[in-house]
Amino acid sequence: MKKNYLKTKVVIFGGSGFLGSHIADQLTDKNYKVFIFDKLRSKYLRDNQKMIIGDITNFKDVRKAIRKMDFVLHFAAVSDIDQANKNPMKTIKYNILGTSNILEAIRKNKKVKKMIYASSIYARSKDGGFYSTSKRSTESIIENYYDNFKINFAILRFGSLYGIRANFFNPINNYIKQAFKLKKIERFGEGSDIRSYINVRDAAKLCINIMESKQNNKYYNILGGKKIKVKKIIQIIAKKINVKKIQFRKEKDESLHYKINPFTYRVKQGIFVKLNKEISLDKGIDEMIKYYIRKKLQW
Repeated sequence: MKKNYLKTKVVIFGGSGFLGSHIADQLTDKNYKVFIFDKLRSKYLRDNQKMIIGDITNFKDVRKAIRKMDFVLHFAAVSDIDQANKNPMKTIKYNILGTSNILEAIRKNKKVKKMIYASSIYARSKDGGFYSTSKRSTESIIENYYDNFKINFAILRFGSLYGIRANFFNPINNYIKQAFKLKKIERFGEGSDIRSYINVRDAAKLCINIMESKQNNKYYNILGGKKIKVKKIIQIIAKKINVKKIQFRKEKDESLHYKINPFTYRVKQGIFVKLNKEISLDKGIDEMIKYYIRKKLQW
């Protein structure tokens, strides 16, 4: 029997996006009262979810959205590493100042029990450029707000997410698109990079478990249970879509992306969390392929 969370209000900043929309679905399924805050209306909005159009860099928007909330989930950010490094001021504005707006609004609202913040494993790495720095800086700011104002938090360091609704810069999503549109898959680099992919639905479930946990002020690493080379993932996708041509091109510039999970900075370590049973990569990729065929997306 489901618990009655109808009186528990949760606002998801960035709730129209890839991970945020899946979390919104699962929270709604658990009978939470879900509010989605984003710059654009969610394509996945349900009838029993509330949409708030706003911008995290506008303090009035943020403060109004947080009023009367029990939990705040913050997933709004410049999250494409390449774009983050091409637009450093935008990255600082949204990832650091936007987060500071949310923290300041929570400080003025004593009802919020906990803020869940989407960081990245890049926060512990010299790789990632401005993106990495913005995440690492924001983690420190969140800690400062706890030390000074006792705002409870959980910081989630995500690795490589994949699954349906993925954004345009998601690697697995991009490989599948190339396979359908170009009948080939092309990648810069030799593909020896190692990743621990986790399906977005599993990641969403872990986020909610952490939100509901009585433990506060912890860091968590959200990664898949198995390590795999990028080259192998590309080969799996090519086989499933019957693509014969795979190209690994030499990188023009030194890549901002890490080669192996990049825990190179000695900052606060995270707790590794996982589900008892994960969605397998094979099943997850099949779901993505079927999803795109079913939606008849324009390639």
